[in-house]
Amino acid sequence: LVASGALPARPGIARIVGEAASAGWGLAVASTSAEASVRAVLEHAVGREAAAGFSVFAGDIVPRKKPAPDIYLLALRELGADPAEAVVIEDSANGFRAAEAAGLSTVVTVSAYTTEEDFSGAALVVSSLGDDDEPATVIDDPLGIQPGRQITLHDLSAILAAANRTEEN
Repeated sequence: LVASGALPARPGIARIVGEAASAGWGLAVASTSAEASVRAVLEHAVGREAAAGFSVFAGDIVPRKKPAPDIYLLALRELGADPAEAVVIEDSANGFRAAEAAGLSTVVTVSAYTTEEDFSGAALVVSSLGDDDEPATVIDDPLGIQPGRQITLHDLSAILAAANRTEEN
């Protein structure tokens, strides 16, 4: 389904990955799905060259699946990353809960399957990351980031800054 194009990439994924890679941001995928499936979806969504720039943490490499934070904690440990310097993009309540339990700021992009799920506590909830032909719709913006038609690196940086200010208070 992925390779045939029957399962299109979500709007804004390839755009923001390209921007993040150009800006020198580290990129990773943390999924408890099979690694081969994760890599296939990633290559389809962002292209083979961009996908090669990702660290991939996938499959049964942790004892518990999402909503347990294990996969995110492993990724943070292996990458030597601080949760205060990382932002997660998730699409389900289980994924969001896992990221939240790992202390990560999270942007949720809902789908037809997850639009009714509870994302209370997410930094930002949107319809997608947005592209020129399919802009993002903001569903919940508790930090007051006020993104435009596309979620940008500036928006993600603002989320991290707001989350870090909240932790300091």
